[in-house]
Amino acid sequence: MSTLVVADPRGVYLAGLEWVLRKAGHDVVAQCRRPADIVPNVEHHRPDIVIVGLDIADPQMAGLSSRLRSCDSALGIIFILQANGRLDLKEIQSLDGDGLLLDGISHRYLLECVNAVAAGKKWIDNKIVQQLLMPEPQHQPTSRLTGRETEIADLVSRGLRNKTIAQRLHVSEGTVKMHLHHVYEKLHLDSRAELAWVAHGKGAERPGTGLL
Repeated sequence: MSTLVVADPRGVYLAGLEWVLRKAGHDVVAQCRRPADIVPNVEHHRPDIVIVGLDIADPQMAGLSSRLRSCDSALGIIFILQANGRLDLKEIQSLDGDGLLLDGISHRYLLECVNAVAAGKKWIDNKIVQQLLMPEPQHQPTSRLTGRETEIADLVSRGLRNKTIAQRLHVSEGTVKMHLHHVYEKLHLDSRAELAWVAHGKGAERPGTGLL
């Protein structure tokens, strides 16, 4: 099991995190109530993972990931986001976390995220993806996509592979690849992971999804 440092300004919430993690067999080596205490505790305890309850608007959190990775490049970083309004794509990307959860996530998906990050994988709460996928009143980049391109972009954002998408839409796998190529060109993207952040659609119904 993993060793963890957990950080959140809310004492009751912090105690709840520790209880869930310890019950699952993980070892919480330190709790932090202040942002200033996070890096020193990571330096001292050298945990496998740090979990940070984060208000994106808090200026003390700026550049936190880079400071933590300078302590230990192998450190797994999980952020629990306190959403105070619409989530911004650039802010989410700048966090540079290995796991992203939205405040209020269930115990089950908290542990799923921890286990995925401990195994060296990326994990994102699909509720965050859904918020990022919600169309904005103006300047929605995916409005340039055709109906079929939007449909394929949505399915890709759910983690489906080309073969599965082709079977679902009753088209050839080559047709899916062609539409996906057009999606990448129109949105100036390079990968399926990037598309998962910005593809227009309703998103998956699963509470969480791994990023490959």
